[in-house]
Amino acid sequence: MNTYKVKKFFGGKTAIGRCCIAILLLATLLIPSIPVNAAAGDYLTDIVNSPLQQSVRLAEPSPAAPGGRGYTEPLKVCALNSQGRPLINFPVTFEDITKHPYITVVMPGTNQSKITVYTDNNGIASAVSTNPNFIGKGFQIYSSFPGIRQTIQIKASAPGMNSIIFSITVSTYLYPY
Repeated sequence: MNTYKVKKFFGGKTAIGRCCIAILLLATLLIPSIPVNAAAGDYLTDIVNSPLQQSVRLAEPSPAAPGGRGYTEPLKVCALNSQGRPLINFPVTFEDITKHPYITVVMPGTNQSKITVYTDNNGIASAVSTNPNFIGKGFQIYSSFPGIRQTIQIKASAPGMNSIIFSITVSTYLYPY
């Protein structure tokens, strides 16, 4: 292709339009799409080192949290396709579904009781804080009442898949055992 034809194609009044079309074509070819829903047979599964049943004993009472505070272990699930292969970069939402009046559950650094994370190269989604002050911690639990024991539930869900429920028994500060 000679220089005149290149200048004619990218020059003149239609140059901006042609450049925009070229950029759009490149973007559609180079940017991968993120799936919105799982395919039939895709599923979430629990992971051995992230138990579905946990116990948390709250400590460090304060005027703001007389029942104490503590953390869950990091909650993890694995998103797999129908052949058992990991789904990469798939959204998974972890949410406190109990909404207990005396116990507050939030992800440290975000202060949200519902977070969405994306699976890694192994299909694993982890509800773990990325805040520099709380690296590696799970959900933070506060209580406004000492001496009580309650069970909270955190649900892991992904579009078009089954849900996984984590049950966490919370013993607040001064609970007898």
